[in-house]
Amino acid sequence: MTASTLTRAERREEKRNGPDYVGAVKTFGWSSRGFSLAANFIVLGYFTLYATDTLGLSASLVGTLLLVSKVFDGFSDLLAGYVVDSTRTRWGRARPYEWAILGVWLCNWLLFSVPDLGTVGQAIWIFVTYSFVNSVFSTLCYANQTLYMARAFNSRGAYAKLNAAQGVIITVGAMILSIALPTALAWAGKDPGRWSNLMLIIAIPMVIIGLGRFFFVKEIYETEATDVKIRWSDIKTVLGDNRWIWMLAGLALLVNIPASTGAAGYYFRYIVGDLGALSIVLFVAILALPAVLFVPRMMRRFTLSRLIMMGQVLAMVGAAIATLAGDNVAMLAVGALVGGVGVLPVSFMVGVLILDAATYNEWRGNRRLESTLSSIHGFATKIGQGVALAGAGLFLGAFGYDGTADTQSDSALFAIHALYTWIPGVVALGVLILMSFYKLDDMLPRIHADLKARGSESVAQEPLVPEAATADAVVTISDELDEDDEDDKR
Repeated sequence: MTASTLTRAERREEKRNGPDYVGAVKTFGWSSRGFSLAANFIVLGYFTLYATDTLGLSASLVGTLLLVSKVFDGFSDLLAGYVVDSTRTRWGRARPYEWAILGVWLCNWLLFSVPDLGTVGQAIWIFVTYSFVNSVFSTLCYANQTLYMARAFNSRGAYAKLNAAQGVIITVGAMILSIALPTALAWAGKDPGRWSNLMLIIAIPMVIIGLGRFFFVKEIYETEATDVKIRWSDIKTVLGDNRWIWMLAGLALLVNIPASTGAAGYYFRYIVGDLGALSIVLFVAILALPAVLFVPRMMRRFTLSRLIMMGQVLAMVGAAIATLAGDNVAMLAVGALVGGVGVLPVSFMVGVLILDAATYNEWRGNRRLESTLSSIHGFATKIGQGVALAGAGLFLGAFGYDGTADTQSDSALFAIHALYTWIPGVVALGVLILMSFYKLDDMLPRIHADLKARGSESVAQEPLVPEAATADAVVTISDELDEDDEDDKR
């Protein structure tokens, strides 16, 4: 029976039974934890502003504290990947770690409730609570992400659709919070009590929302034999054999630099002269959201790495517009809109790239180790955030920024302007260059065909990649096989 002879009800049922189908309940359930973590990321973006302007700590001290915490955080990611990959429970392997969202928001509230303990005491409080937010609880949430997706859904098409829909849901929710938060922070001003109360008001609903994935999405597929214990030698083999995950780690490090400097709060408080005006710019940036829905369809014409490269060109254009805007809110909004469209592929489709790297592991005869690969990506993410936080603090301090002052010197304003406009443009160029060397998605058609021929249970569908990639795949696969031959000879 052809598709044209099927009734609407039959076509709907056929679609629901297809491997690429993702229902509304699972889509919203899956996105709920992601939104909660996105909200945590947004809130943490204002921590340096809170620490310098409300607590009166130096920007250099704050940046150094957060950098040390991030380095520690990055190494904890690698351990968390091993823990998740080794987990076996009645609820699944990745799903139990969803409860870490409770710890994320409890420690987040404590982080913004620093008591008057003197400079040393406050520094210790900040390091401990910030480390628990990121190094323990957020790390567990991120470490389980890729394995959870692979065990809850069963095709690359489903992964792409889920990430696109999740991107819209998370970004809409995050934008609502982003728009409302500057106005709320303007109300809080430099009052520490108001900051603490505001964060508690945010934390309570975010915990409730963040547990949605645990209750609505179950693990129903096996990605590899569950009775085979993960060994450190398996991890060592994968780390030495998979060049692509290291490129994705470099990607994560770069893209998290402009997103983690906290420059927007400083820029709108001291250059625009109105922190609340940031809400207007973020509201306009929402218009970029519909573009993410076209990413899965565009993945049938372009490889994901090429879509990311195309997006980085837009990100550079957006940064250039912001550079020329000065305190012009309308131009800043246009720059944010253009740049927002540009970062959509790398922001919401990186999970697909990590799963591709796991499939590459399997093709090479190694363990898939989804959570370990995700943790390597998470490690690089934390290092990028740490570099951004420390670099921003040291940069502002070097140019004479004083958080206790109502106005800043010309040199401090120059530093703020550079962090908000020039740095994102330079980083986008770096991502563009890096991804020009990424060829794994060109190789996927042949990899999936080989795994299907082997009878691999983890490959349910042909890859969602453009047909034009197949020719490139043959050349790249040949290079890989030639390297294998050379290894054997050595």
